[in-house]
Amino acid sequence: MPPPHIAMDDPRVLALARERQQLSHEGVFNPTWEELTDEEREQSLPDARNYLKAAIRAGLIPEGNG
Repeated sequence: MPPPHIAMDDPRVLALARERQQLSHEGVFNPTWEELTDEEREQSLPDARNYLKAAIRAGLIPEGNG
């Protein structure tokens, strides 16, 4: 099965990136999302998109935009 197409500006991608950063902040005191530079935020989006694709392929969440 090919991975679903998910645009980098899908709101779910941003939500995942923000929450992953928050978990990192709470776990090992990395910067919060708000403390990241614009470049650091942008660099985190591809990983978040890939996690979203993986969750869809694993059947954990539906494919439709949220």
